[in-house]
Amino acid sequence: MKRILSILILLPFLLNGQDTIITNSDPVQDYISLSNKRDRPIPKKHHLSTTSYLTVESDDLNSSFLNSMLFGGFITDEMKDKWINSGDESNQINAEITNGIRYQYTTYNLNSYYFQFSDVNLINSSFSDDLLKLTFHGNYDYQEETLDFSNTVIRADRYQQYKVGYGYSKWIKTDYLKISTALSYLVGNHHAQLNINKGSLYTSEMGTYLNLNYDINTMMTDSSNLSPFVGNGKGMAVDFALSYTKDYNTFGIHIRDLGYINWNKSSIIANTDSSFNFTGIEVNDFNSLPEFNDSIMDISFSQNTSSFRSFIPARITLSYSKTLEHKYFNSISIFSHSRWQPYQVKGGLNWDLFHRGFKESGYTTSLDVSSNIDLKYINSTIGFSVGGFTDGTKILLTLSDKKGIFTIGTYHLNELFKKDKTSLSAFIQLQTRF
Repeated sequence: MKRILSILILLPFLLNGQDTIITNSDPVQDYISLSNKRDRPIPKKHHLSTTSYLTVESDDLNSSFLNSMLFGGFITDEMKDKWINSGDESNQINAEITNGIRYQYTTYNLNSYYFQFSDVNLINSSFSDDLLKLTFHGNYDYQEETLDFSNTVIRADRYQQYKVGYGYSKWIKTDYLKISTALSYLVGNHHAQLNINKGSLYTSEMGTYLNLNYDINTMMTDSSNLSPFVGNGKGMAVDFALSYTKDYNTFGIHIRDLGYINWNKSSIIANTDSSFNFTGIEVNDFNSLPEFNDSIMDISFSQNTSSFRSFIPARITLSYSKTLEHKYFNSISIFSHSRWQPYQVKGGLNWDLFHRGFKESGYTTSLDVSSNIDLKYINSTIGFSVGGFTDGTKILLTLSDKKGIFTIGTYHLNELFKKDKTSLSAFIQLQTRF
C-alpha cells in the first residue's frame, strides 16, 4: 500500500508542473493513506500556495551576450566573433517570468475545486548567425557573399490568467483514477511579433551592387499606453488531465493552457514583401545629376490597425511513474513534453494549423527522467532533461522541507558551475494547508 501512496504523492508533480518537476502541488497527496476508505483520515480541505518562476534559455549565446543586450556596455570585436561562431547556425532565446497564487478546496471524497491567478511574461526568439553578422559587422566584411536571415522570429507576450478548475478522483478497487479540467480567462496586456519569413542580402565586391530580398510581417498591440496592466485583449484557455494508477505504476496525460487571446482593433499589423536592387549612381557633374531609378524607390510598407488573434503556448505532457523499494530513491518518473503555439491563424482550424503549432513553437519534444529522494531532513527531486528550447542536457533539482511548506529548485543546475552560462532558471513555492 505504501508503494501506491508514494505514486499518488507524485501525481501533482506529474500533472501540474511547469514543464517538468514543479509545482503547484495537489493537497490530495496528503489525504491518501490507506486503500480502505473507513480508515482514511479526514483531509485538510483548504490549500493555499504561491509560486514564482524564472527562466532564461539559449542554445548557443552565453550570459555575456544577454547582459550586453539587456543592460548595455562595450562590445569588443572579439566578443562579436565569439557569439557568431558559438554553436550552430541557428540561435534561440527563450525567457519566462511567471508569478501565481492558487487556492484549492478538497472534499472528503478527494474531489477538488481550485482557483488560480497567474501573471505571465514570455519572450521567444529564433535567428540565424547571418543576422548577427549583419548586425555586428555590417555587410562590408561579406563582399561577394549572401547573408541569409530567413525564418527570424521574435515573439513577446504579457498577460494575466484567471483559472477555475475541478478534479474528480475515484478508487476502482485498488486502482486510482483522476480526471481534471480547467477553464481560464485571459487578459492580454501586450503582444509584439516579428516574422522575417524570407530575408537575404547579397553584396558584390566593393558594394557596387546590392540585392536584398525580404518578406516581413509584424503584429503588435497599441503602443500608446505601455502600462503593464492595460487591457489590450482578452481570450480563453482550457486544461485537461487524466491519470491512472495500477499496480504501483501511474500513467498520465496533461494538456495545459490550450488557448488564445483576441487583441483589440487598435492593434497594428504591418507587412512588406519585395526585392531591392541597388547598383549605385555615377556622378560626373554635380550641376547635372543623373536620374535615379533604382528599385529602392519601389519599397512599399503596408500598415493598418486591426484586431488579430495570437496563441499562448500550450503544454502537452505524457508521464509515467513507478515506485521503487529503495532506502532513499522512492520513485522514478519519465516525462515527455511538447508545446503548441502557431504564429497566427491562416484560415480555419485544420491539419495545417495543428502541424504548424508544434513547429512554430520553437520547442523540440523533451524527455525528462527524475527521481524522488527522501533524505533525513528534506525531500528532493533530481533528474535530467534533453530537448526543449536548447540542445544540451539539463540537470533538474528541487528541495523542500518535510512538510512541503517551502520548495525551491532549478532546471539548469549544471549551468551554475559554468563560467559562460547559456541558461538560468529558478523557482520558489510557499504553501499551507488548513
